[in-house]
Amino acid sequence: MAGIEWIIVLGVAGFLLLAAEVFIPGMVLGILGTLSLVASIVIAFLKHGTFVGSITLVIVIVGSIAGFFIWMALFPRTSIGRKMILSTDSGSSSELKADCLLGQIGEALTPLRPAGTILLDGRKLDVISEGELVEAGDAVEIIRHEGLRTIVRKTAGAVGESA
Repeated sequence: MAGIEWIIVLGVAGFLLLAAEVFIPGMVLGILGTLSLVASIVIAFLKHGTFVGSITLVIVIVGSIAGFFIWMALFPRTSIGRKMILSTDSGSSSELKADCLLGQIGEALTPLRPAGTILLDGRKLDVISEGELVEAGDAVEIIRHEGLRTIVRKTAGAVGESA
């Protein structure tokens, strides 16, 4: 192999090594692939002049960009990609559960000044009272959620009802 063949072999080998790096991570194949591509560009410039060197450089740049976009499109569909990339849900289950509790009435297990614990359907919930002090045993209604905080207010309703 005298000239152009080395450029082609090094370029193809470089792209294959970079593709293999995706499936066999460790940076060794990636470094070898990058060095192979750089070597093909250097040989093209030194042995064949500016025109062939420039064409080789453009092919390597365009091929690298195309390879990157192909990898970005295909990687999430691979088994490794599915394990590494978090999936987005339309809404978290805790938000949905919290919305279902609005308007329900529970019993204060501890005094709410302003934070404390209530009993709602056999479950203990940490809550914050709105405004006044709520004594243990009083009925409270869940009125809203602010982030992870559940806000309640003292009510005259019976425990276990919905307002």
